[in-house]
Amino acid sequence: MNEAFAPFFERGDGLYTNPICSFFTPYYERPEDMDLVEFLRYFGLGSGGPAEDGPEFEALKAAEGWPFHVDHLDQMPVPIHKYSRADVDAYLEEHAGITTSDLTTIPDSTADLMYLPECDAFYNFTSDASPSLFVCADGRWEGNRLILTGSSAELTLEKTEAGRYLFQSFLPLGR
Repeated sequence: MNEAFAPFFERGDGLYTNPICSFFTPYYERPEDMDLVEFLRYFGLGSGGPAEDGPEFEALKAAEGWPFHVDHLDQMPVPIHKYSRADVDAYLEEHAGITTSDLTTIPDSTADLMYLPECDAFYNFTSDASPSLFVCADGRWEGNRLILTGSSAELTLEKTEAGRYLFQSFLPLGR
């Protein structure tokens, strides 16, 4: 089980952040209450952002919350990570049975997470790789729910009829 939750995985051309660890960044009682800013902060999927100066970069610079004072993409002090809403929705659907439209809050564009409707994409600007970590120490079944306990948090997964496991909650111990 812990291997599936490892923060990094190796692929032929390098070391990558495990996107599953995004489910360990925010705490939530149900997946619809996840903090999207925190969920996407170190999300291991995405196109990496606009490849060149152009309309998309100009739209980002004009968006509310744009935190940088640069004229061109090559002047950015940190990388731009782009996540299409379709990709985020597909990932959430696969692992939690929801989409971004099910989230109880999607923040307005800020320096932490921007959204461009014309591109239907989210953008963030993290320059490091610090995915959250969950190490399972114990587990128990309650019906079709698998409750895993780590040193500081409890993860609940629901086993579907198809045999998949969906994220249901991630809460600090003692809550």
